[in-house]
Amino acid sequence: MSRIALNARLLIPNKLEGIGRFTHQCFKRLVESRPNDQFLLIFDREPAEEFQYGYNVEAVRLFPPARRPWLFDLWFDYSVTRKLKNWRADIFVSTDGYISRRTSTHQLNVIHDINFEHNPQWLPHRYTNHFRKRFPEYAKLSTKLCTVSDYSKKDIATCYGIDESSISVIPNAPDEMFKPISKEAKQKSQDQFTNGKPYIVFVGSLHPRKNIKGMIKAFEKYKSLGGTNELLMVGVSMWKDEKIDSLNVHYAGRLNDINLANAVAGADAMLYLPFFEGFGVPIVEAMASGVPVVASNCTSVPEVCGDAAAALVDPLDDKAAANALLKLELDLDWKHAQITKGINRASDFSWDKSAQLLSNNIDQTLNA
Repeated sequence: MSRIALNARLLIPNKLEGIGRFTHQCFKRLVESRPNDQFLLIFDREPAEEFQYGYNVEAVRLFPPARRPWLFDLWFDYSVTRKLKNWRADIFVSTDGYISRRTSTHQLNVIHDINFEHNPQWLPHRYTNHFRKRFPEYAKLSTKLCTVSDYSKKDIATCYGIDESSISVIPNAPDEMFKPISKEAKQKSQDQFTNGKPYIVFVGSLHPRKNIKGMIKAFEKYKSLGGTNELLMVGVSMWKDEKIDSLNVHYAGRLNDINLANAVAGADAMLYLPFFEGFGVPIVEAMASGVPVVASNCTSVPEVCGDAAAALVDPLDDKAAANALLKLELDLDWKHAQITKGINRASDFSWDKSAQLLSNNIDQTLNA
């Protein structure tokens, strides 16, 4: 029997962003697959009942809430360190990149990407400075380091001077709720989100790294070529308001799971042109939903798409993106071929596989 402490800081009801969803889907499967182990979920706010994964799980709230750079240090280096010692943890598993710098307990750390090293201007200075100072330490202090794509693996190894072969990849996956829906259900989504009109969808934070301006420009070019779809933007701004008002563009904000799945599956295509991604979860969510994807050709995006993207384009090439969207609208045989390839590609990823990889890496760390 092992005593496994889990960083549950990002398990927030109705606010599971990419890393939070990775955490939730992997942790609940990890607990179920290891009934003889004891687990400690460590929160920085009141634990929600939906994250009580099993009889072998204890949940605890530690102060202070880790929501600012200086509070990160207090929470991980002192509150977490003390709890790991008192609870006699064999390992601390953190899926958001942060670990304790003061504990002697084994630590498995998942760093999803290090975008802040390449594009510091996209975050507030206090966060950028903190991340660029701490994450090299976290990477080197981790007993076992993991990430979500081969791209991030190479990037972390190169940037932080770590042996690439020592980093394991545990990919993201689409939730089971992402699946094709009927024509009637698609019409309901159109009625709900775009006044009954067919649409192209984007899912993600409204943030400079997601290239919101570039996507709006590509959509406007597509419309000028005769495209008939609307554009639905699903997500919220992070640091400042990134909304761009444009004709035929709709903003849905943050959606709950059911509405999110319906918004994606109800689309005729996904437009996804980020400048930087460690993985790009909406890509596989769209593919699993039978929605073809026009995506950017940089960082991890081509790796995740495989050969299943309708098009991979330079994120600044609005004409290429517009032409791909128009071809999906006009050439239905080609569109159906892209849908089939996408569904097949999405099946390569599953949370069961990812959770098993996490469990395997925990065992390797415990036995090191």
